[in-house]
Amino acid sequence: MDSTLKSQISEMIAGQPVFLFMKGNPTFPQCGFSNQVVQILKAFDIPFGHCDVLADSDIRQGIKEYSDWPTIPQLYVSNEFVGGCDIVRELWESGELLELLSNAFPDREVKAPQPPAKVVHISPEEANAMLAQSETRFLDVRSPQEKQLASVPGFQLLTQESLDDMLSHLDRQTPLVFMCHFGGRSAQAAEFFCQNGFQNVFNVAGGIDAWSKTVDNNIPRY
Repeated sequence: MDSTLKSQISEMIAGQPVFLFMKGNPTFPQCGFSNQVVQILKAFDIPFGHCDVLADSDIRQGIKEYSDWPTIPQLYVSNEFVGGCDIVRELWESGELLELLSNAFPDREVKAPQPPAKVVHISPEEANAMLAQSETRFLDVRSPQEKQLASVPGFQLLTQESLDDMLSHLDRQTPLVFMCHFGGRSAQAAEFFCQNGFQNVFNVAGGIDAWSKTVDNNIPRY
């Protein structure tokens, strides 16, 4: 590695107790993995430096060599490489990340954030009763083709664009209700949002198929 680039990276890491190499910035992360680490750090309410590797191709490649780690994001705490998204999540869930961050900020009290919420599985009848709640987001995780076959008014397709927007901007207390064909895909989507800090997440058990059988038999089954 070029010595100038190595010194530049070292100075970045040494300049902050916590430093994150990521895609995008904390306000507008440009990938889901970077966003997950950002949300975890924000949950601890600690300051952290960051570098958008998409804005500098030399640093993007150089940090991989510097850390001997092939992917982005990369988190450093107290000048030591911690790891990528999966490792940060594991350390958060085990409580080890709290210890690392507390040691990095000896002059402030670092508190453990609220752990990831659990998905609440609800019946179609319960979901139907929630449709009048204007603050709740109702999300259909099926394909556009499936939605053309059958749909429930009030549920919006979850697209990549809307996913990115929600992860970047939506209040983590916003209630979310997920639905798919039979309930499996929506359960996975709901779990993903829980892991990204959302606290009120619901899954429609049985999906739109159960909705057709128990709430509105005018909705086609397929």
